[in-house]
Amino acid sequence: MAKKKLDIEVFSAWNTYAVSMMSVLEHCGMWNKEYTFQRFLSVTGIASRFCVDENCSALPVTDYDWMEEHARFAERIGVRTKKYYAAPGAEEYSVKQKEAITAIRKSIDDGKACVVWGIDTGEFGVIYGYDDEDRVFFSKGIGSRNTNASMPVLYSNLGKTFEWAPVLYCEIPEAARETDWDQAFVEALRLYIQGMKAICENGRSYGLAAYDAIVKAIREDRLDSFGFKYCIGIFYERKDALLLYLEERQKIQANEALEKLTESFRTTVELYRRLMFEIPGGGTDGWNSLFEPVDKTCYPEIVHVLEELKASEERNVELAKCVEDGM
Repeated sequence: MAKKKLDIEVFSAWNTYAVSMMSVLEHCGMWNKEYTFQRFLSVTGIASRFCVDENCSALPVTDYDWMEEHARFAERIGVRTKKYYAAPGAEEYSVKQKEAITAIRKSIDDGKACVVWGIDTGEFGVIYGYDDEDRVFFSKGIGSRNTNASMPVLYSNLGKTFEWAPVLYCEIPEAARETDWDQAFVEALRLYIQGMKAICENGRSYGLAAYDAIVKAIREDRLDSFGFKYCIGIFYERKDALLLYLEERQKIQANEALEKLTESFRTTVELYRRLMFEIPGGGTDGWNSLFEPVDKTCYPEIVHVLEELKASEERNVELAKCVEDGM
């Protein structure tokens, strides 16, 4: 009976799809180990995704078209992947599951780990090994950071590990090409500007409108406390990534417009830091603290910071346009 494990490191991050995919690509040589996680978040466009629903639940962070959006993320860094997907209850679920099991084992034999949904909870993680005798895959997800071990995944349970969303999703890297990083930076700016455009549709608010939606949920006393903390963790990491990527680019092409944009982003990130670590009560530092409710006496201060954040991002957008125009 065959058995194999790859030696792959998956570090801790709120954006589990991003860190899982970057780790997989880095391990198989499709992402340069000298490149930062912040660059990965920024140039793929993940850092520019900004969406909440009416109560600021955690759902919109992972509830989007994975097949379409993940293909776009990969294309922006010159990567092509193979995906296996089946929705819960789909007639082809068992067929797709068998195909994915075979593909994962072959990929690991070829030295490539893969990204899957539902490792430890409703998050993405990495499958890095298999054991045919026990018929299990070895995985790394948020459990490997909170308890030092992620649960193995039975072959028969692939795609079914998160009972509230038993979606079969597996993504395996296939090929990579060189990326024009100057063009990728321009694209990252464009994606940020586009992502901050205020849009409200299907009960969700995007871009600048997201701040208004959260404020409204607070004022109407229907804020999802878990979702709010989760979203702040996700968005803080994304905004901080954009800031660090801007600082990285400044070392290459320093100019006044980029300096102004970078300084403006520092204000944005500092405001998120306050929401993340100082204001809500109960703390948001880490996954386990998400279940501690937000102290409602903090609501007025939270609203004030959210209003400051919206103004800060409005300024970021204008400055980003100036940088883009000068490229």
